[in-house]
Amino acid sequence: MAKQVLILDSSQISTHYECAELWNLRYVENLTQFPAIDEPISAGTYGHKLLEIYYKNQFQGLAQAVKAALTYNIDEMDKADNGKFPLSPEKRKLVRARFQDYWMKYSAQDYTTLTKREHIIKVDEQGNPYDDYPNMPIVEKGFSYALLDSHEYLFVLEGKIDWIAQTPIGIAFVDHKFQFRERNLYSKSIQFKNYALASGMRLGVINYIRLKQNLDEKTLVRQPITFDAMEMTYWKQELTESFIAIAKEIKTGNHPRNWDSCAGKFGYECEFTRICNANPTMRPIMKGSFLKRKAWKPW
Repeated sequence: MAKQVLILDSSQISTHYECAELWNLRYVENLTQFPAIDEPISAGTYGHKLLEIYYKNQFQGLAQAVKAALTYNIDEMDKADNGKFPLSPEKRKLVRARFQDYWMKYSAQDYTTLTKREHIIKVDEQGNPYDDYPNMPIVEKGFSYALLDSHEYLFVLEGKIDWIAQTPIGIAFVDHKFQFRERNLYSKSIQFKNYALASGMRLGVINYIRLKQNLDEKTLVRQPITFDAMEMTYWKQELTESFIAIAKEIKTGNHPRNWDSCAGKFGYECEFTRICNANPTMRPIMKGSFLKRKAWKPW
């Protein structure tokens, strides 16, 4: 009998903790009520891109890294999104200005980007391919972590880490968080525990970049987070049990509903509540009024 393969990322796992049926409708059936992502997500996407370019070019020196980032044309995002990248000119200007504030604050004593030797194939002037092993910056790197590989299951945890850096207190994974509204995130969240598990690192940093108009001491903040070996042992066990539960739900097609979550995380009704409230004969009709989004990919 072929083993059951299940590949999940932190967003999927967090959603399943919230409500299994919500996870099914969002990530298996790929339904959505909204045709496009909102401005906060778009601002984060743009900000991440600027920091990605900046830290990938850090080894060339400050001036070159800043120039490379500021040379990036957001029109490329418009092209990728068919000319409709959902971020207003005002917000684009704000993100770009905050990047300026960011590099100026941290440039004197910023963390150092770690590199990893990677195999690539190049072509010489005569058109002949050859192997090369350059040291590549560990920035926006996807990972696939084999959580469990047994005769019955293959469970893979996937995701992408924004930045691996040498900090004054050790090597750490760094996660950039762009926020319009100030929120201090739970340092032991599923996302950060997964990063620690997959990377093998016990130190992380939440890198807050807040997009309010005025600069103050809370606009740019770096919050260290730590994990010990016992935490990781317990988390790996709990995560494996969650994967098993999801795998069984997929086999049976039974995804339990958590009615307490219908109000949503922030008080907004779950977009699928009307599907769940409908009787079984009406559910397929209700689903027909939703959009089909692109299938989920972790990176």
